[in-house]
Amino acid sequence: MFEDIIKKVLAHHDDFTYDEIYEFCNDFYKEIPDKIKEETKLKRLMKYIDKEFELETKEFTFESNSTKEYNLETIPKSLFEWKSKIVSSLVNIKNLSKNIEQTHLFSDANLKINSDEKVALIWKNGAWKTTLLKLIIWSDKTHSSVVDSSLLHDNIDWFIELAPGLKIWYLSQDLFWKSDKNTLRQEMLEIFPEINTKIDRLNEIKNDHSKWEEIEELSKYLIDNDWYKKHALQLEILKYFWFTDEQMNFNVLSLSWWEQTKVQIAKFLIQEVDLLILDEPTNHLDIEGIIFLEKFCKNWKKAILSISHDVRFINNTSTRIAEISNKKIHNYPWNYEEYLIEKQARFDKEMRDYTNQKKDIDKEMDYINRFRANSAKASSVQSRIKALNKIDILSPPENESVVRMIKINLDKRLPEIIMKLNNLEVWYDLPIVTLPENIEVHKSDKIWIIWWNGAWKTTLLKTILWELKPLSGEVIINETIKVWSYSQVLEDLDLESSIIDELSQNYWSITEIRTILWWLLITWDKVDQKISTLSGWERAKVALTKMLLVKPHIIVMDEPTNHLDLHSKEVIKKMLESFNGTTIIVSHDRDLLESVSNKVWLVRDKKLKIFDDAIEWFIEVFEQN
Repeated sequence: MFEDIIKKVLAHHDDFTYDEIYEFCNDFYKEIPDKIKEETKLKRLMKYIDKEFELETKEFTFESNSTKEYNLETIPKSLFEWKSKIVSSLVNIKNLSKNIEQTHLFSDANLKINSDEKVALIWKNGAWKTTLLKLIIWSDKTHSSVVDSSLLHDNIDWFIELAPGLKIWYLSQDLFWKSDKNTLRQEMLEIFPEINTKIDRLNEIKNDHSKWEEIEELSKYLIDNDWYKKHALQLEILKYFWFTDEQMNFNVLSLSWWEQTKVQIAKFLIQEVDLLILDEPTNHLDIEGIIFLEKFCKNWKKAILSISHDVRFINNTSTRIAEISNKKIHNYPWNYEEYLIEKQARFDKEMRDYTNQKKDIDKEMDYINRFRANSAKASSVQSRIKALNKIDILSPPENESVVRMIKINLDKRLPEIIMKLNNLEVWYDLPIVTLPENIEVHKSDKIWIIWWNGAWKTTLLKTILWELKPLSGEVIINETIKVWSYSQVLEDLDLESSIIDELSQNYWSITEIRTILWWLLITWDKVDQKISTLSGWERAKVALTKMLLVKPHIIVMDEPTNHLDLHSKEVIKKMLESFNGTTIIVSHDRDLLESVSNKVWLVRDKKLKIFDDAIEWFIEVFEQN
């Protein structure tokens, strides 16, 4: 119950133990009368802790000047000039065939990655993209550490060839850390564990004159291995990413997701890896972070293999697209738009080949069935059966480029003005966002709320939805208006309920439920599964289905495209484009932003500024700074 509070204290005071702080919290908590609400108790506790541990004036996350945050000019160019020492192909996957339990994942799949390539790996959710990454790097044992390919040859299937001496850095979706107790400084120092062990030993014996031989040996080792240079770079590199001296002593888990991502980037920069593998790197990043990462990837001279469902990120960072479909890997040396054209052409050819083969097989089977009992034709029949048995049967090609249209039909005519925000001041313990004096939200408004992570956009949403009380001012919504919110944490789903039970609780028809699930590529055979057993993207689709069944007049969405593949994103985009009600969306998906929004609400410096279009916002924020 006190977990977040304890983490905050430990980030600033590592001289206390977890148990000491827990006891401190518990003693105070017990003194609060039982009749007081749980959330009020926790607020009181937080204020008490802030005062006792002097946390009030310390910001938990670091907000820096925006121009610095995504500008790479302060980072030494030498870090980008390190080229791979391996000139041949880094990874060569040949004729990959893989089963997990009863599921056939890959069949004769091939993929080659050269030292100068940046490959985007794409396809729908559940197409085993992450599994392919794990096959390459054996990540269930290594996770986010540097992987020496010599360790892999005896532990990975023979059909995956890694260049000798290849070093890989894997940036997973979950941002794995070696220890949840490490400070930022400690995490950086663990990059070279052998050197740090010797440093610890040297510090232990440096004043012991009887150990002079060992001291001399340790000193020579450190000099020979460029320890002093590496140590300086370890700590200095964090300053290039705008971490403060104070943050060096923060627990890594107390940092924002974007800050943790920067730490991981800093770690592999120091180690001169040959191949960077990114698994959904733009998830949980704000636009500032995404732009920084894009610029970084473009400047970096070595190979990248990324899984991404962000169209802009793919176009801005990739030299080639690799698509998993029909258990194979297809390569396209173009950007995303050209890939779609070529993909359609490939689908048309594969469909022709499949159709023609099926016609030929049907013709042969018809002959076999007609003359099977005819002794005069026995030889011919047997010959045709043998020929059919040798045929490599083609599977029908997958084609998800055709987007299934979803339309929400409103059940009433909406008034022109459906919401008013009067003198609104949003708060969470302290005032955090002040809005313009009076804001009117019209029925045709497609509003995008945007800026950096931790800028309280979600808090603003909850205030608009009456889930949080404003510090001052009021939110007025017509009583007849149906509002539906979609949260990125999917908190409205009952994890112990099945899909069908969750979706049929308001007596929506099976036909409606089946139709929307089909739009979102969820097969009917899954509807009896518990929601707790579903992946993140499957849960997201269930939550979206629930929203569509309600048929709201105002849709409020917090990061709606997180966890979703490119096809599902396109479905959501088309749905929002055709929706004739009001949308208020927090998102960092630039493609969605430009396609759907007609207003941008920028949260910046604890104030909200309104732009009439996305282009005006982008020019002011990024091009003029």
